[in-house]
Amino acid sequence: MPRSYGHLITVIFIILLLSFQACWSAIIYSTISQRELSVGDRIYFTVTAMVPKGATIVPPDPANSFGSLTVKEWNSRKSQLAKADSISFDYVVTTYKAENCTIPSLSYVLENGAEHDTLRTESVPLTVIPLCKTDSADIMGLKPQQVTGKRPLLWLWLLFASAGLIAAVIAARYYIRKMKKAPPPPPPIPPYEEAIRALAALDSKNYLQRGMIREYVFELSEIFKRYIERRFGINAAEFTTEEMLAWIGISPLDKEPRASMEWFFRATDPVKFAKFLPDQDIVCRFGTVVRGIIEATKPSSAASTAEDGGAA
Repeated sequence: MPRSYGHLITVIFIILLLSFQACWSAIIYSTISQRELSVGDRIYFTVTAMVPKGATIVPPDPANSFGSLTVKEWNSRKSQLAKADSISFDYVVTTYKAENCTIPSLSYVLENGAEHDTLRTESVPLTVIPLCKTDSADIMGLKPQQVTGKRPLLWLWLLFASAGLIAAVIAARYYIRKMKKAPPPPPPIPPYEEAIRALAALDSKNYLQRGMIREYVFELSEIFKRYIERRFGINAAEFTTEEMLAWIGISPLDKEPRASMEWFFRATDPVKFAKFLPDQDIVCRFGTVVRGIIEATKPSSAASTAEDGGAA
């Protein structure tokens, strides 16, 4: 049966089951674009969960959950039905090994209020098609013995002379360009403007809408550290969380921005390194706190001009 018809029948079955079944928790199923591929080919693998209204799904880490397969891209989407929600995870998967492989059973954590459950997909075996067959290769026969003799070497000397002339021209152009003084690089933009531009670029990536909370927090933290490093002249990009908190304690900041900065680094540490998923309000507060501290520590016009002159 074609995959599209099989997928349609599965969806119809699940909708009917949800319509007539009074007590249920969740249902999960998967579809795949093909079960045969060559090395480097991409296949499309989708996991869909039918869950109670308002429930959320925490997917497994795609970097460590697909065995020998490599996840090139992935995203999530959510559809609201009459009596349930449909949450789908779309993966683009490939392999770089010329051997059969399997998409292992994946575990998805269902969170419905105070209730937690684990949904698991079935493993999907894949067949890797070799690019060439060794048993079909033919060994070409040897060419007959060639007759040797003396031939004029003028063409060889002309070839050497042309190659030497080309090499001399290339070397001369290289040294001439090297002797010319390169123009000075443009002065760096002030720390405040760089941070505002970086935050705008982060918002355009729509990490929060795509459910990529950990990626959003990592990039937001790097932008914040880079701003602190340039604004206060410290090596914040290399600081650990404990070193950053220690610096905040002796920093020249006022009490309110110092407390907000300390809360940010303490609250984002579990998200980055313990894969903790906070509430949506706390995630939105991360960006608000960073913007507030950047605005509060924005240098005056005179100080900004002096910093630009020093940087140049």
